[in-house]
Amino acid sequence: MPFKPVEHPKCPKCGKSVYAAEEMVAGGYKWHKFCFKCTMCNKLLDSMTCCEHAAELYCRQCHCRRWGPKGIGFGIGGGTLTMDTGEQFGNKEVDMTSVDSRFVLCVLY
Repeated sequence: MPFKPVEHPKCPKCGKSVYAAEEMVAGGYKWHKFCFKCTMCNKLLDSMTCCEHAAELYCRQCHCRRWGPKGIGFGIGGGTLTMDTGEQFGNKEVDMTSVDSRFVLCVLY
């Protein structure tokens, strides 16, 4: 019977074998300690701060930016107005030029 080496799981980020001494587990995948970082901001993560989506890791803040709810109701008022469309996070272009005339901003003094 020929010798057959043990098959080690592959890291989804770099594609190399992950050994027991360096493995981190999230989302059913095994990662290297230094590959276990946010896809968007490259912040090193731990088991409490990671969110996995489609074999990619995100910190909680970047995961909410990329995959969280969007639209009105999550921040209303002058302090939350922005012209950011979220293109740097992979969001599709949003038409920011059309304004619904039914909504009027009233300021009470």
